[in-house]
Amino acid sequence: MDHTARTIETYDRIAAAYHLIATPEHRTWLENSMRDFFQRLPGPAVLVAGCGEGRDSRYLSGLGARVTSFDLSAAMLALARAADPRGVYWQADLRDLSPIRGTFDGVWACACLYHLTKLEFHSCLAALRARLNPRGVLFLNLKLGTGEHVIDIPRAGYPGGDAVRENLTGSRFYAFYRREELTAYFRGYVVEKEQRDLLAEGDGAMEFVLRRDDSAYPAIPSAL
Repeated sequence: MDHTARTIETYDRIAAAYHLIATPEHRTWLENSMRDFFQRLPGPAVLVAGCGEGRDSRYLSGLGARVTSFDLSAAMLALARAADPRGVYWQADLRDLSPIRGTFDGVWACACLYHLTKLEFHSCLAALRARLNPRGVLFLNLKLGTGEHVIDIPRAGYPGGDAVRENLTGSRFYAFYRREELTAYFRGYVVEKEQRDLLAEGDGAMEFVLRRDDSAYPAIPSAL
């Protein structure tokens, strides 16, 4: 079983309890980030990558975004579709965006890109850039540290008490980054904003708002 299959197996198993992971403080942090992201967009079309149970998709839709969402976890998508029957939810892999059609003014990629290997992450950033309209915006967050590992998430890593933690364990793949190594990955984008996620665990995490930049990068044909 490869690293992605192991990760998705875990997400399928914990899908029903996953919404309990976020404390109210962290949810407020994310909603502030989503409002900032939406205000930067050149238009309303948003792609939510790794949408999970669809909570961010629904929030962005409430802000006025025209949202298309995708995830690889069938269990997560079932929850998202049940909560948002009119929403557009696709099953797709971050490593292969071919099922997703069209281009977007923004891509919201929260809590998903760090499940790719660093080589896959580099390819995914280029693929997401190809789906952005001119001056389109990409939000992503990454975990700080070094290396790439499959980790058995400890129960102590989650809020909500022992009853919640018991339902959120499992093996997942993570890549960790040093800030200085990211410049090479961000080629073709301008970093408009970066901030440390002070509520993240371990060595922490960074959030980035990137804007598609064609000035120093060859034009990529728009996806059909």
